[in-house]
Amino acid sequence: MMLLNKKDLATTPMRADACAMIESAYDALDIEKTIAHKVCLRGTTLFVLGARPTRVDVSRFRRIFIVGIGKGADVATIALADVLKNRLTRAIALAVRGTARGTRVHPRVDIVYGTHPEPSRVNVRATEKIVSLLADADERDFVLFFIGGGGSSLLCATESERRAGCAVFPALTKMGATIEEMNIVRKHLSEVKGGGLARLAYPASSLSLIVSDVCGNDFGTIASGPTVYDKTTIADALHVLTRYGVSPEGLMFVETPKDKKIFTKAKALLFACNEDAALAMVATARQRGYAARIVSLALEGEAKTALIPFVQKIKRGEVLVCAGETTVHVRGDGTGGRNQESALGALDFMMRHRKETEGMLVASFGSDAYDNTPVAGALVDDVTVAATKKKKIHPREFLSCNDSYHFFKKVGGHIRARRTAFNVSDLMLIMKEKRG
Repeated sequence: MMLLNKKDLATTPMRADACAMIESAYDALDIEKTIAHKVCLRGTTLFVLGARPTRVDVSRFRRIFIVGIGKGADVATIALADVLKNRLTRAIALAVRGTARGTRVHPRVDIVYGTHPEPSRVNVRATEKIVSLLADADERDFVLFFIGGGGSSLLCATESERRAGCAVFPALTKMGATIEEMNIVRKHLSEVKGGGLARLAYPASSLSLIVSDVCGNDFGTIASGPTVYDKTTIADALHVLTRYGVSPEGLMFVETPKDKKIFTKAKALLFACNEDAALAMVATARQRGYAARIVSLALEGEAKTALIPFVQKIKRGEVLVCAGETTVHVRGDGTGGRNQESALGALDFMMRHRKETEGMLVASFGSDAYDNTPVAGALVDDVTVAATKKKKIHPREFLSCNDSYHFFKKVGGHIRARRTAFNVSDLMLIMKEKRG
């Protein structure tokens, strides 16, 4: 069971249906299951399923390395090591502790747990290990990269980059900068992002299995694109800082690798994304008798209002599935995350439009089961409306200070899930009961 508090959540038939859809999303993104399904070694050929199926003749190489970076990279790297068996020479994973249950020990895998969202000296030391491994590779070697969400914060090559990460990016986040904008800046403060790892690995051959946590699945944005060619420049990074009023003083900018020769031996494929989870939710909804469809895989905008257009147009017996990454403009000192704020914003609308929204349920949750707090997100419906009225509180009071976490602690509705899935952005569903 993927949901940790299913018994508390599934108190009505519609809530039970919603829980089934949420669990199907997490199951579709389970790291070990996905790798077992999509990666295999037959003889000397490594087969990888993805947006573009790929095969690699591993007999061509003297040594094979794995480098895993991002949330869940510990579990992913060990699972990939299991596939390669004795073909593997060495592997390093830089991950976030607690993103998966009981990580196994593997004799050829070195796991380092860094910090996120702000990098620490542990991140710097771990990145130094990765740099050392790649610097030793040559044309007779092959590197299998696993690149996932959270990699931008985890991968940190120098102390100056670490300091910048702790100073600049919280400010950009608070100002509402998009992940694309923030990662443009990150790439130009780093020796390893924006194609930097590909430069270090060259002339070895490499294949990057990329798990997308950004809208549009842009490889250059995911984990700040450490293994792909970067088109942006220092001027672009400075433009972002200027736009949000963040001073570049004291920052050490570097240009990303522009020699395309470096990338001739570096392949990348989309290994998992939010569509995998969205399709699973749609299938489960249809099995339970709903007319279900995906309405967006790239939802952006202000979190507290992002779901309202779908709340306004949904019909009875429908389920609308969304995925993406919204933005919270921080105006208060409360506690919460994008998903809880999205659900709270939807609840605010539902309480002001009871006739049109009766019999409706809205849920928003992080695919990595973490929403800036130890919960995945939140679910709201008629039960939540009644509990809110009983407590004599109002969503707007909590929205005004960005305190969605404590709102749901008072009225219930938090979604808690096992942290065993790929991080592929946020997932949302809007549903309306079938009975008329």
